[in-house]
Amino acid sequence: MNCVVCGQPVIQARWELGYDYCMSPDCAHELRDRQSKYRLILVPKQGFTYVEATSTDLQTGKSSGR
Repeated sequence: MNCVVCGQPVIQARWELGYDYCMSPDCAHELRDRQSKYRLILVPKQGFTYVEATSTDLQTGKSSGR
């Protein structure tokens, strides 16, 4: 049960809630930067998938099944 960013132990209660990173400001900032690079989109009949925020599929509507 170690932080995915820095490797320090994560509090048991946070781990049980599904958090896999510690509460250090550096780790939170690192994860926010990583997450801002991707978008979650719905793919018809398949569910959700992540694509890069700069992907041309987001701009052309391909991600919406058009």
